[in-house]
Amino acid sequence: MALRLPKPGHLPTTGPVDAIEQYFGGVTGLLLRRRLAWVRALLPREPLDRILEIGYGSGVFQYELCRTARVSVGIDVHPRAPAVRRRLAEDDVPSLLVQGDGGRLPFANGCFDAVILLSTLEFVPRPGRCLRESRRVLRPGGRLILLTPRELPLADRLWSLFSGRDATADFQTGRRDAQVAARRELGRGRRLRRPAWIPGWMAPYDLVSWVE
Repeated sequence: MALRLPKPGHLPTTGPVDAIEQYFGGVTGLLLRRRLAWVRALLPREPLDRILEIGYGSGVFQYELCRTARVSVGIDVHPRAPAVRRRLAEDDVPSLLVQGDGGRLPFANGCFDAVILLSTLEFVPRPGRCLRESRRVLRPGGRLILLTPRELPLADRLWSLFSGRDATADFQTGRRDAQVAARRELGRGRRLRRPAWIPGWMAPYDLVSWVE
C-alpha cells in the first residue's frame, strides 16, 4: 500500500531540525519517505485502538497512523500543535496532538497499543527516561518501534551532500546517547539495520521493535 502523504508545502515547519520540506524530492526525500515505510511495516496488521507518536514534528506520519489506529495521538515539545492540527484536519486526518515532554508523558499506564519514536530519541535530553516512559504507557503485548540514525562518517557526508545540512551539528551527541539508551532499555528487542540492501555495518539507521 502506498504511503499517504500531504501535498508539498501543506504542513508547517515546526523547528530547526524539522525536514518536512525535504520529504518531497531528490535522494533526501526518498530516504525520508522510506523511513516511514520501514516503521509502518513493523506495525501490527490488525487495527489498533490507540497509538502514540512521540516527536510528531510537522505531523507527516500522522497520515499513516490515522489509518492504522482508531485514535492517533502525537506529543512534541514544540508549541505548534494547533497549527499542525488545523492542517491535518484539512486533509481529514483527525489526530490528537499535545505539547509535552517524552520523558514525562501525561498518559496513564498501559493505555496505548503502540508507541512510535521516528528519529526522535536522538533529540531527547534524557533518552533512557523517554524509553522507560514509552514502555510505561504501553499495554501488555503492545509494541514500541524506535528508529534512530547511527553515527557513520560516510553517511554523514552523503547526508550533507544531498540535504545541505550538517548532521554533526544537528545531532551533536544525541545519536550516541540514543544508541546507548536503546541498548540498555530495549536490549532484547528485535534490531534491524536499514536500508536492508546495504551491508549492516554501513546502514545509517537502526530500527528496533520491542514487545512489552
